[in-house]
This record gives sequence, structure tokens and C-alpha cells, in this order.
Amino acid sequence: MRDRSPLSRQILVQSTLAGLINLLVNPAIDYLTSRHEPPQRVWGVDGLVVGFVLTSLILSTLVGVFSARAARRLDADGMATPRWLRRLPRRGWSAGLALGAGAAVFAIAGSWLLSVAGVTTLSLPALMAVKAVYCGTLGFWVARLVILRTLA
Repeated sequence: MRDRSPLSRQILVQSTLAGLINLLVNPAIDYLTSRHEPPQRVWGVDGLVVGFVLTSLILSTLVGVFSARAARRLDADGMATPRWLRRLPRRGWSAGLALGAGAAVFAIAGSWLLSVAGVTTLSLPALMAVKAVYCGTLGFWVARLVILRTLA
């Protein structure tokens, strides 16, 4: 087991916290707004794809703003940053938006794969489970990458 520096522990804690908040909040929003609705279609104007794309963009932008603000308070002594990460925008909101746009592409591809597999609708419990995993994971990685980019 390797010993983590206080900085990497702090990045892990902040990323995990962002992931957990999004894991809980986004499915709760879906529950409150869709609990009396029939199973939702994957494609369409009010389909799941639109919801996931909007979630990707909004969640990533907000996580980027708050993560960049938190990262400015951290000390970046000797932090090595990969070249691809330095290509992200410097500001938290724009880095979050860029990462959200990338996540939206994956959400669209995942929805297309669901359609190919024959899934045309999702019930509310299934949607909440998928949203919890998706939003928690997205929140964690956006927070982590924005913090690392801000410290670079």
C-alpha cells in the first residue's frame, strides 16, 4: 500500500464527495419530477437521451465551478500533470463544460447501444439506478480532472 500525499488525499476526498452528492441528488430529482410518469422512452424530444445530455452538461459545469474554487485553496507542490489534461480550459466552468460535452457523446452512444439491444423504455427505478451510477461516476471524474487541471 502506497502512502498518499496530503494533496492527493484531498483531491480524492473532494472528488468522492462530488461523486456521492451527484449519486444522490440526480436520481432524487428524477424521482420527484417523474414519479407519476409512465416508463420513459430512450429516444425522442422528452426521451432519456435529452435528459442525459442536459445532465452531462449541467452537472459537469457546476462540478467544474465548485471544484476549481476548492482547488485554488490547495497547495500544488510538485504536481505532475499529463499533457492531455493541460489541454483542458483553465477556468473551472469551461473545463467542466468540455468534459460534460465529452460525457454527452458517451451518453448518446450508450443510448444508441440500448436501442440496438432492443431497449425502448426505462422504468423509473431502472432510470434512477442508471442515473445514480452515471452521475456519481461523472461527478467524481469531472471534479478530479478539474482539480488537477486547476493545480497544473
